[in-house]
Amino acid sequence: MSWTTLLAIPALALAGFELILNRLGDARVRLAQEKLEDLRVDYPDEQHARLRFRVPFRNSGTQQGLVIDAEARMQPSGPRYSDLQPVLRLIDPAHPRRDGYWEASIVPAGAEMPLEIEIWLTAPQGARQAVAELGEFRVDVLYKYYCRTPLQYCREEIVLDAGEFREVPPGEEFTVPVEPQIRPVPEGSPVIPLRTHLLRPGEDVVAVTARYLEGVARPGDMVALAESAVAIMQGRLAYCEEIRPRYLACRLNRIFGMNSSLSSVYALEMAFREVGTCRILLATAAALVGRVLGRSGDFYRVAGRRVAVIDDCTGTLPPFDKHVVLAPARPQQVVDEIRERTGIDATIVDANDLGKVDVLALSDPSRKAEVEEALRPNPQGNAGEMTPLVLIRGRQTTGGS
Repeated sequence: MSWTTLLAIPALALAGFELILNRLGDARVRLAQEKLEDLRVDYPDEQHARLRFRVPFRNSGTQQGLVIDAEARMQPSGPRYSDLQPVLRLIDPAHPRRDGYWEASIVPAGAEMPLEIEIWLTAPQGARQAVAELGEFRVDVLYKYYCRTPLQYCREEIVLDAGEFREVPPGEEFTVPVEPQIRPVPEGSPVIPLRTHLLRPGEDVVAVTARYLEGVARPGDMVALAESAVAIMQGRLAYCEEIRPRYLACRLNRIFGMNSSLSSVYALEMAFREVGTCRILLATAAALVGRVLGRSGDFYRVAGRRVAVIDDCTGTLPPFDKHVVLAPARPQQVVDEIRERTGIDATIVDANDLGKVDVLALSDPSRKAEVEEALRPNPQGNAGEMTPLVLIRGRQTTGGS
């Protein structure tokens, strides 16, 4: 066999592999400008005007797209605009915020995501006159999204005419949801969710836990910590735009379903860094063999728990919704130190709303069944509820709680 033939075999195999992967397609997120609607303006006072309109994001691709960030700007046009001190914000009706922060959001394949754009203008000479003189103006919408491929950076121009905005009464405002409440627990449940402050990188996990147990915990109780909260305090997270995914991460991520964290090139790249290239390749081979045999879960059985609990962006609350969050480091050591400092048993868990409870570490292994039973309703709240710590009453103290 000639050298040419030997080189052609892997080249053809690679080309075939690429062809199979490309058939999966990708997300394609754009503004559906033909659906620009509901142009309205109101005047809170004589010097201020608020112009609003709706235009949805549309994903015409075959995979869900994750819009990691978005903002709007009024195109500069000399002092005519700058004198009006324009302030623009994008509003996701599903996650409305008054501070202008864009929470990373998913646009399903073949679907649209509503979007509202708001423009505040300040005109000391009179807001109505300023809007009447505004005429045609342009707004740039800048956004970043990804799916099977790395981040796509997009800018779209929207052309508007101030004369087409209908005046509405002032005070009409989008509704911002009230602060999420502590998740309800079933009657008679032994769990007590503990609300915390926003846990940040660099905080001492043991000290924070001891602080929130003080005056609440009793002998025989156990505290359960959400794995993502522990990882964040340990600094075990990476901002997606600072991650440079390797070639393999940009290809092998396509073997995972859209709802898997590892379908993201950023999460899969961090998996490579966590356990090494060889282990990920072995896990991939095991997964492919498992599929042929009609079996699932082989990838994570080989890759290990540290890979299985990686959270992609949107997996936790702002401002960490734009980060990949890894598994906690030294989980057994952490729970042992909590037990030593507080006298209360501790566990680190990865629970979800499907009733699955994955116990990563436990200071008293004999209490594993107790943990799984208590946390099956998933009383932890890692998002706006801010209850990543849950106290599980011991059987001998439950009756008096």
